[in-house]
Amino acid sequence: MKIIAKKPRICFALPGIHYTAHSPYIRSTLPMLPYLAEDFEITLVYRKMLDPQPYDHPEHRYLTILDPTQLSSKEQQSTQEYFALPNYIAFWKYRQTIAQFAQKHATDFDLIFEKEWAWLGMFAQAFHPYQIPTLILIEAFYKYQKIQQAGWLKQLTSIGIQPFRLALRKHWSQAVDSIVVETRQMQKMLQAHGQVTPQQPIFPIPYGVDSEIFKVRDRNQCRQQLGIKVDDLVLTYVGSLNRFIQEPGAMIEALGRERPANVVLYMVGDGRKQSELEDLARQYQAPVVFTGRQPQSVAALYIGAANLCVAPYNKYLYLDDQFTCASLKIPEYLSCGRLVLSIRCERMDDLLDHERYGFVVDNRVESYCQFFRNLPRQTYLSQMEQTLLHDLNAGILKSKEILFRWWEIADMYKEAIERTLAGKRKISPGKHVSRVANF
Repeated sequence: MKIIAKKPRICFALPGIHYTAHSPYIRSTLPMLPYLAEDFEITLVYRKMLDPQPYDHPEHRYLTILDPTQLSSKEQQSTQEYFALPNYIAFWKYRQTIAQFAQKHATDFDLIFEKEWAWLGMFAQAFHPYQIPTLILIEAFYKYQKIQQAGWLKQLTSIGIQPFRLALRKHWSQAVDSIVVETRQMQKMLQAHGQVTPQQPIFPIPYGVDSEIFKVRDRNQCRQQLGIKVDDLVLTYVGSLNRFIQEPGAMIEALGRERPANVVLYMVGDGRKQSELEDLARQYQAPVVFTGRQPQSVAALYIGAANLCVAPYNKYLYLDDQFTCASLKIPEYLSCGRLVLSIRCERMDDLLDHERYGFVVDNRVESYCQFFRNLPRQTYLSQMEQTLLHDLNAGILKSKEILFRWWEIADMYKEAIERTLAGKRKISPGKHVSRVANF
């Protein structure tokens, strides 16, 4: 009789995320699922579901930390994509909720993989009493702004919340079995700041790209489909307009101040600060077109229509002003064969191969003004683009670890999961419990 081996059951947890199809956290997870499903049974866990439209209702297996039948009227009305714990009362309540979830589902999973959020490690820690292996994804150390609390009690119970959060993150991070980071820059920072133990395995794994969507297209055909002038020098930005990790404000102001001939910036996306950016563009009469949120297939057309794609990250949001994220958009830009304008930092040196595939400037008005005053000629941009296209087609971007496809990223995750499962079997239950007990 043939015995079919049972697939390990893996929980991918996003405790600070409310499901919506366009969330970057969702977009960086779902493409891997078909490949991971070959070896594992995958369940995604969100805090709750935002009311999805019929076309983006999730087709994968998922659970929610909050019981959808028990949501308060405030929870039902909230449309925030991200969840924060601004005070100790909220922290205690949510930690209790997660503990109840863990108790209910402790026998449902063979490994817990918790993805980045402000209180990273809280979810994994809740499963430690049940001897379940844990993995976390550390994206960055963000300088979160303090949330203004209404009422004296909430103000009082938020005093010192950020140092408390950072101390818990460190403790929880050192208690997990393995760690995934997006970049070698993040790995170095963890080690430099003593956030991990010498024994913990660390797996640097960036993002992948969907090669069916983000592929090289004829520029003029893209412009014809989108109604963009053939003679314009087109800059394309694809991303959120929340002005958090990505901050295009300085670029918009500089474009208005300099107004280089025939240059137009297309902003593809939406977010809480869209009206602020639109006001900024009007104030400086900057040649900016806000397209709103678009399906990925249309966003890829705007990338294809561009001479230069932009990624204005705010590195001052990060600890030590070090940008440590992998960047989802830049590999997608490069996969479309388009040059990139981004920020000056070590990670961009890696992705753009020291400006072989684009340009770097400080994300400040003065730096962008200088760039626009000395804008590279079309012939020079075409030469650089041909170099990029050659390297893309020859597989050189992959060999430089700049561009991976999602099945390749899934293979990296498979290795991290399998090694964590194998390593856990070598640890006695008593030793594991004592390492993380009662915190």
